[in-house]
Amino acid sequence: MARLFYISVAGGVVLALLFAGLFPLPQLTRYRSSISVIPDGGREETFVIDWHLDRVQTLRPEGGGPLQLAGALAFATGPDGPAAAAEVFRLRDQAGNVIGLASRTLSERAGAGLGQGSVSQWMLLLPSRGMLFLSQLNARDIAPRPGGPAGEWRPAADAAEFWQAGQVVRITAGPAPGGAGRVLGGTEEFAGLDGDYDETWELGKLDAKGASRGRIRLTTRLRAGS
Repeated sequence: MARLFYISVAGGVVLALLFAGLFPLPQLTRYRSSISVIPDGGREETFVIDWHLDRVQTLRPEGGGPLQLAGALAFATGPDGPAAAAEVFRLRDQAGNVIGLASRTLSERAGAGLGQGSVSQWMLLLPSRGMLFLSQLNARDIAPRPGGPAGEWRPAADAAEFWQAGQVVRITAGPAPGGAGRVLGGTEEFAGLDGDYDETWELGKLDAKGASRGRIRLTTRLRAGS
């Protein structure tokens, strides 16, 4: 199981790098960063993803292979379901301006089934500012599951059942204190910083087919590394 975990993480990284190499980045306008100072001397910044508007189609795998699609999410299947998944989004600031790209890879923890111990790894790419790397344990199963109108696979959050707990769902469940995710580091403007963050999903509405629309919010709290 440990080998499967590391293979899954490596596969997600390869997918992200492949996308970054093949998909030309747009020429983005540099907007003023929306940063707030927090009491411990760090800084807080929230990044927003419109669900599903900001999902970017990365790959179109051949049918019948180990790599499949659920909407714009690419995933590799294991014996008990998806072993790894990767997705790419346009990234926005709180004002709704597109400021970069965000890739998320999803894999299972060693010794746990997906949904009972999954891990998300975020890579935020902000041209002219740098890259920021985030990691968390997930409180909810966000992997693709079968169950679409024609039996196709689709992301868990597309199902109305995912939102039975409420209109706002916190995905992050650690490993940082207070159940927050961990900021692993970054480049350029984010070099030498660490801290924590929270990922929350906000439901906007369900369409006629039951698919969800809403927002993903990544609220980061950064401070100088020790």
